[in-house]
Amino acid sequence: MSTSRFKIISPADLIDYRERAGEIADASWPEFMLHDPVADENWHELFDRFVDYQFALLDTETGRMAAMGNSLPFYWDKGISDLPEGGWDWVFLKAIEDHRRSTKPNIQSAIQINIHPDYRSQGLSARMVRAMRLIGQSRGFKHLVAPVRPSQKSAYPLTSIDDYIRWTDDEGLPFDAWLRVHARMGAKIVKPCHNAMTIPGTRLEWEAWTGMKFPQSGQYAIPGALNPMEMNLEKDEGIYIEPNVWMVHEIG
Repeated sequence: MSTSRFKIISPADLIDYRERAGEIADASWPEFMLHDPVADENWHELFDRFVDYQFALLDTETGRMAAMGNSLPFYWDKGISDLPEGGWDWVFLKAIEDHRRSTKPNIQSAIQINIHPDYRSQGLSARMVRAMRLIGQSRGFKHLVAPVRPSQKSAYPLTSIDDYIRWTDDEGLPFDAWLRVHARMGAKIVKPCHNAMTIPGTRLEWEAWTGMKFPQSGQYAIPGALNPMEMNLEKDEGIYIEPNVWMVHEIG
């Protein structure tokens, strides 16, 4: 499939942009990943406050949205190595708070790049990363940081994220395909963010999200999860804490 058929668009280019983007998310993520409280409460802020940092890739032959990218700006006055354990949830809330306080941002963070399953393995990931980098460059930022979700870790939920990011392929690049996309474009692994996203739910909610049963309290390996989920029947609560990996692109 020729990549020339795709073009970068903004939310202003499609009346139903958000609905189409939502369809990509629904087709791509495990159901439980759609129930992060920070995302559920604040997703609209990407378009209300940071619309210029959102974009998508349109298949001009079919009119379908093939991929979407979300990022936001925030202010950071410490070293990149000091980025916090909170990762994805933290940076989302930090950007919103900075905007509310009229704090001028000086760094860009990726939130997600999501390729529709029908368009994967066609070289679109790198194009999306380049498009995201250009947004930050156009605003004079020196860094694009990303709390990257190493998607292949779901096959190794019992392996710590600290060990996983040290795995490499035959070329010495990261073992994980999504980490490798960033690395090939010059991004460096900074460190894990162990508490990037926290998703709580009742027993019934987790059963609906996963199609599994939870007969007793304890840890469960959930399809699509990077770590085990902890179920506490006494509290009627299961909690999944997702680890991500802070990576940094030099863009300025």
